[in-house]
Amino acid sequence: MALSPERVGQIAMLALQSKLEEGGLNLNPKEIKRSIANEAKKLGVPAHEMAEFAKIVLKAAFEKTMTELDSMKGHL
Repeated sequence: MALSPERVGQIAMLALQSKLEEGGLNLNPKEIKRSIANEAKKLGVPAHEMAEFAKIVLKAAFEKTMTELDSMKGHL
């Protein structure tokens, strides 16, 4: 069974989020901007598209972290 492009994207997002969780996340804006530009060039995609994608991934990682922290209420 072939995967739809949408499903491939969903799986890619989950894999990327998992990788971020394993390796940590650098939130230095200058380093993120440089990394996005380098990755966009390497992949042959426009930097602005890569930046939009990074915003989606970073927001999802942030939201997951906040959910985990919220679950600690009353446990401290």
